[in-house]
Amino acid sequence: MTDAEIIAEARERLELCINADDGDRSLALEDLKFKKGDQWDEQSVRQRELDSRPCLTINNIPAIIHQVVNDVRQNEQSIHVHPVGDGADEEVAEVIEGLIRHIEYDSCADTAYDTALDSAASIGFGFFRLVTEYCNDTSFEQEMKIKRVRNPFTIYLDPSSQEPDGSDAEFGFVTSKEPKKEFERLYPNKDPSYDYIAKGTGDDENWLGEDFVRICEYYRFEYETATLVEFSDGLGRVKGKFTVQDIPPGVAPTGRTRQTTLRKVMWYKLTAREVLEKAEVPFKWIPLFPVYGDEIDLDGKVTRFGIIRNAKDPKKMENYWMTAATEEIALRTKVPYIGAMGQFEGVEDDWQSANVKSFSYLEYNPVTIDGTQAPPPQRQPPADVPSGFIAMAGMMRDSVKAVTGIYDASLGNRSNETSGIAIRARQHQGDVGNYHYSGNLARTIRHLGRVIISGIPYVYDTQRVLRAMGKDGQASQVEINKPEEGVDEYGNAVQRVLNDLTIGEYGVVVSSGPAYNTLKQEAAESMVQMSQSWPKLMEVAGDKVVRAMDWPGADDIADRIAKTLPPGLADEDKKQKDAPPMVQTPNGPIPLDQAGQMIGQMDEALSRMNDELEKHEAGIRKAEIAAAASIEVARINAEAKGDNAELSAFAKLLMMRAQPEIDHSAAVQAAADPMHPNAPAPIAQGLEQAPADAQAMEQQQAMQPDPASAPEGAEA
Repeated sequence: MTDAEIIAEARERLELCINADDGDRSLALEDLKFKKGDQWDEQSVRQRELDSRPCLTINNIPAIIHQVVNDVRQNEQSIHVHPVGDGADEEVAEVIEGLIRHIEYDSCADTAYDTALDSAASIGFGFFRLVTEYCNDTSFEQEMKIKRVRNPFTIYLDPSSQEPDGSDAEFGFVTSKEPKKEFERLYPNKDPSYDYIAKGTGDDENWLGEDFVRICEYYRFEYETATLVEFSDGLGRVKGKFTVQDIPPGVAPTGRTRQTTLRKVMWYKLTAREVLEKAEVPFKWIPLFPVYGDEIDLDGKVTRFGIIRNAKDPKKMENYWMTAATEEIALRTKVPYIGAMGQFEGVEDDWQSANVKSFSYLEYNPVTIDGTQAPPPQRQPPADVPSGFIAMAGMMRDSVKAVTGIYDASLGNRSNETSGIAIRARQHQGDVGNYHYSGNLARTIRHLGRVIISGIPYVYDTQRVLRAMGKDGQASQVEINKPEEGVDEYGNAVQRVLNDLTIGEYGVVVSSGPAYNTLKQEAAESMVQMSQSWPKLMEVAGDKVVRAMDWPGADDIADRIAKTLPPGLADEDKKQKDAPPMVQTPNGPIPLDQAGQMIGQMDEALSRMNDELEKHEAGIRKAEIAAAASIEVARINAEAKGDNAELSAFAKLLMMRAQPEIDHSAAVQAAADPMHPNAPAPIAQGLEQAPADAQAMEQQQAMQPDPASAPEGAEA
């Protein structure tokens, strides 16, 4: 497609996304403002400001969102890789898993996950993305990075996508702003002039401002029809995309073909008028990853929302009743003082400001009425606290708990639960009520693992050293795609590629649980508690207990304790630590450092067997030549003597003795095993005996008298 066609298609598809999601995005934007604290409608706020009346917001919505998000932070989502197809290997799967952990660590992926989950819990949808970058400014090697999407309104995904992880999306958009000066530096020949292009709610309005240029990244699938050719190794290869050198020896086409459709992911960076860059993305799926909250499909219209949507009305009522109660109590400080006429003369200013100033004393004029002195001025007692207002606010607060599924026990507040079991049960109820958020995140992270694995053979396709991270968080260096000579499980020398990431098929699962450091801390606490109930534990495994402690010097102390262990335990640990790596052979495992010597001995033995086999084959040939010569001599004698019957019997005897008793393959097996019933020694003896028997028969025949010279009447 031409650039103009790409831009036209991008415009059309972006319009489609906006029309499909605009109503949902408008509600999501209101939810986000509500979370920020804009919980009163604008008209009420203006009216109360004009009347100088309070307009209070008790905003505990962020605390509720944090409860959901932080619970997931405590239980990390971990990607685990396992082999599922031909060419896959357990060790390589472990390398890929360590590589994915390092990609997550190097990308600060936890921030991307938390931001997407926070958006999903707040407004119903959030995103993160996967990109490739060059390792540094002077390198041609690339690496993968997981990127955070702070504003989910800048992502537009195929509205026809049905899967909750977005794996079936056909296209997607990412919009952003770029400083105009930076744009002109990067693309000096491109036009940043403004032109209309569709925008969605929550996204910036213009593609060009005074200082910024609007940029759009467009992902799409491109399809190609091809012919698939079947080969004898069971694999199908695309016609025109392989060479003779790509086919293993002994593999040939079977003659079967079929039509197929190939697809690839293309990335375009464009403005409203021009395509700035384009490239093929080394993944099988669109690398945009949605995390959804609640989802309702009503008559084909999909609505997504988070915790805030259903909590807005009860929360507004709570704000209103608390504001009304506050306003009522605040007005009670303005209850006037009541006194007799003339008591305030001369000191009116002090009594008028008594509600707003603090006086040590107030003077008044004593006044008599009908000869009786009037009492001093007094303020009327205030009415009781407006309990009805407080009760209504409490009811609305309980309604917020009900619709969000977050109760006091989950927030750490005291409630009517008193026992630990009851508190944990209520906390568990809150966790289960919002578990779908962490479940949706785990589902999306699993898809992320599949996308990363699909791109590894193309991004990490050269021999190089990578950093991998273990489950304990310790980083290590791993060499990949390195050709080397190795040893198979039987000790045979083979050519292989170390940690070959370009072949094999691997699957992904995601597990959720405490982080490694948390598990280590819990294990240490359990060991300490067990040592208190069984003190002997410190005597037999004190080094293990101390080594599990996460404080400086723990390993040094553990080493010292290990030296005090009983001899049997210390020796056993030393044996396991010093045990050399083993290699499996038909005769059992042997140390790896002895494998080379054993291979040399096997080569020597194989050479001797080949020599013996050549000798045996030469002996068989010699016997055949001797037998043929004897037959020829016998034939000549027979022609002279006319004894054809004797010649026939003699020839059969020689051929029978010269015939080898075993075939070629049996000879190899016999040479390898001296105890084999068809061992070569009897064969050699039979071959040596055959010429001797033939020579003896020739001598015996020569000693017989010639029938032509026998006396007349004698028997022949």
